[in-house]
Amino acid sequence: MRAKKEIVSVSYSKNHSNFDYCCSFYVRKEGTIYLFDAICKCGYIAFENVLINETDMKLLCDAAEDALEILKKYNPKNKELTVDDATVTIVEIIFSDKNSMSVSMTEQTLDSLEKAFFALAEKYCKDV
Repeated sequence: MRAKKEIVSVSYSKNHSNFDYCCSFYVRKEGTIYLFDAICKCGYIAFENVLINETDMKLLCDAAEDALEILKKYNPKNKELTVDDATVTIVEIIFSDKNSMSVSMTEQTLDSLEKAFFALAEKYCKDV
């Protein structure tokens, strides 16, 4: 049985022509600390390099682990089709061994991961 690789970085962004639906989150481990960047709610919440605690990082990584199963199975319907008004979600997960997984999805989101990031953004925006 292979050892589970540690997640050291997760980024999640959702873009749409209507900016009310846009968000961008990035959390990463740097040495022994965890940093968080967020831009969401039309810029109402926006911060960079905010220190988050290990418990919150663990909860987010758990949500990312769940999302990995969905990402592994994701199969875009038509890679050649471009829809100007489509919602595009991009997720990248980087592991401690420097391997990564990056997926761009059209008209699909990872609700549990997105909710986890929004909850963290709401919590830590008060510290900015």
